[in-house]
Amino acid sequence: MVEIKSMATDLDEILAGSRDGDRVAQHRLYERFHRPVYGLAARLVGHREAADLTQEIFLRVFTGLSSFRGTADFSTWLYRVAVNECLRFHRAARPVADGLCSEPASRQAAPDRQLEETEAIEWALGRLEAPLRAVFLLRHSEEMNYKQISAVLGVPISTAATRLARARAELQRLLKGIAQSS
Repeated sequence: MVEIKSMATDLDEILAGSRDGDRVAQHRLYERFHRPVYGLAARLVGHREAADLTQEIFLRVFTGLSSFRGTADFSTWLYRVAVNECLRFHRAARPVADGLCSEPASRQAAPDRQLEETEAIEWALGRLEAPLRAVFLLRHSEEMNYKQISAVLGVPISTAATRLARARAELQRLLKGIAQSS
């Protein structure tokens, strides 16, 4: 219990320093959260664009940190900034990068069945509309509950649940199509 409290206090100190423009605090904040933010960005926009987009996300975080009121967890606010930046990226009509929209590798190129399934899932995820992909990844990759997802996306819980159901149905349809063509 003490460790959890000290982690929260540590984060509060890092956030306070970051708000004040303390470069060391900003670096600590970046180090603490850049991996999950990069991972989310990579799954939403592709690996080729994720590094640059992660930098843009953290620039937006540092410039907008004064708007973080602390009524929600910092990570919820951070994911909301990250998802919004990724969706903004998609609206700018930039091409989706890397393996997200490429065809899955042939069975001969990937003899391991698990790798094949992972590639098929990545391909299908790349075919989803960005808002559906975002809700699916927040639920299944980031393991957020509906309340957290609704806070990150700024939508009612029912909308988050509906989008997740649509994402799952669309993924099933796409994956079934891959299985039938194999």
